[in-house]
Amino acid sequence: MKIIIVGAGIGGLTAHLVCRRAGFEVEQYEREPRLGPAGAGIGHRLEHVVTKTKDGVILTETPVGDFERRLGAPVYPVSRTDLQSMLVDAVGADNLHLAANCVRVEQNASSATVYFADGRTATGDVVVGADGVHSVIRGTIVGDVAPRYAGIANWVGIVPNDGLQPEHTGHEYLGEGKRCGLLSIAGERVYFGFNCAMKHGSPEPEGGRRRQLRELFGDWPPPIPAILERFAETELKYLEIHDLPPLARWSHGRVTLLGDAAHATAPTMGQGGCQAMEDAILLARSLGSTTLGVADGLARYEAKRKERAEMIVAASRRKAEVMHAADPRVYTELYAAVRSSSITETMQAQQELLEAGPFG
Repeated sequence: MKIIIVGAGIGGLTAHLVCRRAGFEVEQYEREPRLGPAGAGIGHRLEHVVTKTKDGVILTETPVGDFERRLGAPVYPVSRTDLQSMLVDAVGADNLHLAANCVRVEQNASSATVYFADGRTATGDVVVGADGVHSVIRGTIVGDVAPRYAGIANWVGIVPNDGLQPEHTGHEYLGEGKRCGLLSIAGERVYFGFNCAMKHGSPEPEGGRRRQLRELFGDWPPPIPAILERFAETELKYLEIHDLPPLARWSHGRVTLLGDAAHATAPTMGQGGCQAMEDAILLARSLGSTTLGVADGLARYEAKRKERAEMIVAASRRKAEVMHAADPRVYTELYAAVRSSSITETMQAQQELLEAGPFG
């Protein structure tokens, strides 16, 4: 079986790797002309996450290192860029076709063909649309389904960890409908993410994004003011967050969707990349286990993944609406709930999310 994958993000690269290991022939195409360097490391284990108010008062502490004892695997923080680089390294950069902008897909009873803007084509038994929230291939399956603005924006980046953040520990700060998350990652670096409600299409303000963040978060507790002075503004990423409503289906004939193309989600549960990787693994298993052809394999894949992924999209959106609400009564109730929840309850909720996965 030959599988054509369109898109080389985390989900698409994972699909390439697991499908090839399952014995399938794989071709992968990516619209970007280049990808980042390969060979990044995972970094240190995460042992604790501390949630605080914007005034530095501790709301709760979660010993996430206990997940290794509970579930048999440790927790490692890794940036999306590093993870993508590791996957490129595993797949092999020479096995990726870059600068390939998909414009349409056609299929018949025996094959499916992807057409690219530069005149190239790729034909296989299955086409996988891993081409993101603004997927071209999604239109082939369900027509024009527009992403929904989630009402929030993210500013994300990485700075050197020159004493800013203790190793093995993550910090989350909440206040006034805003959030800041900090994690130490490989290479003595700190990953940071700022989130708050923003009007859709907000232009870059006069003075730039750093000044914007200073106005929003400049009076928050250390090390946040130091973070705001250390990042390179050219490397700061500003993202307006979109998700997708539930789709009528993920597959049609020999064409299917994976990752954000099928179930883009707000980042409030930290599950976007995770769910794309679950998709990839179950897609390879479903195609490899069927004896009834491609359509049956894709139906098996969708049956195992669609409900869980769409549940996480809905839960992530609800959490975003509460966490970044304009009404102080709403987010004040959230902070009170975080403060009153026990470590046992928090760990149990996270464990149930992981154990409810599709790999049993």
